[in-house]
Amino acid sequence: MEKTDVLIIGGGVAGLTVAKFLAEEGIDYILLEEHDDFFKKACGEGVTPFLGNYAFFDLYESKKGIENVAEGSIISTKYGAMEYPLPNIICDKREMEAELARQATKKGGEIRMNTKCEDIAGNVALPQEIKFKICVGADGIHSFIRKKLGIKNPDLGVGMYGITEEIDKERNKCYIEFKKEVIPYGYSWYFPKKDEWNIGIGTTRVEYFKEYSQKFKEMHSNEIKWNGSFLPVSKPLKPYSKNFALVGDAASHVIALLGDGILPSMICAKILADVIIKFAKNDYRNIDFSIYEERLKKEIYKHFLEGYRAYKILSSIWFSEYLFHVFLKIMNRMAKKQISAGAGI
Repeated sequence: MEKTDVLIIGGGVAGLTVAKFLAEEGIDYILLEEHDDFFKKACGEGVTPFLGNYAFFDLYESKKGIENVAEGSIISTKYGAMEYPLPNIICDKREMEAELARQATKKGGEIRMNTKCEDIAGNVALPQEIKFKICVGADGIHSFIRKKLGIKNPDLGVGMYGITEEIDKERNKCYIEFKKEVIPYGYSWYFPKKDEWNIGIGTTRVEYFKEYSQKFKEMHSNEIKWNGSFLPVSKPLKPYSKNFALVGDAASHVIALLGDGILPSMICAKILADVIIKFAKNDYRNIDFSIYEERLKKEIYKHFLEGYRAYKILSSIWFSEYLFHVFLKIMNRMAKKQISAGAGI
């Protein structure tokens, strides 16, 4: 039987970030990814540059896969548009995940693609028969690790994205549109990559998706290849049980208002890696992942809860697009003040 100190299930941004930081400290791990390639989830490929005390480039430590930095976003409704001044990094997410994997393996880690863990018996992954001391569930929205631990599922939204060259908009801005005729209880997006656009829609009401996603497709080129998936829209879930820890979509580590998950997942993954490194220094005696949850609550949960509250308020007033617009304006004004205060303006 094969043995490893840490088994990571899932090779998306969260799992790869855990792997990267464990590898930097020489921690023994194996990462299992069921697909044969990266980027298998619907995503706008936009990344918030800062969140709390963390910066994206401090965690990513590379420029590979970075295609554009939009200077801000235009948020629009039926009643008008408003500008949100925070920059948005636009990446090639497949290339970004491949770069995280390169960093992790360069520093000594092991990543096995096209390898699906189908069950956990005690501390053994099956059918691979890998015995572990710690298991990290970074296996996404439908996490089977979460199910094995008996932790509740998150509420679900659904989205789809496609890549196109034909969008008549300025390339130095991202565009987010909350319009009921396009998608109820959700939004559409237009994010400028280097030579193309990532476009898509998402909603928290799954029953509307089939009809309105088809309408959205008909608005754009027939040559676009569309990809869809579910996404979490809950408050963070309990992220651990015994020697198991959850991170990323598996633990609903996402800003629910806009489905923003790349930087939040990387932050949570860095915190989790720090905690595991401390356990390793104590030879994995007295593993207590409540420490992980405490750090999450201290360093990032505030942002998750703010995003979730805003999402719930906006969902409750969707019946009136005018009220929705007014509330967005208030939120945008508050955000601008916070950005100005943070910049010392």
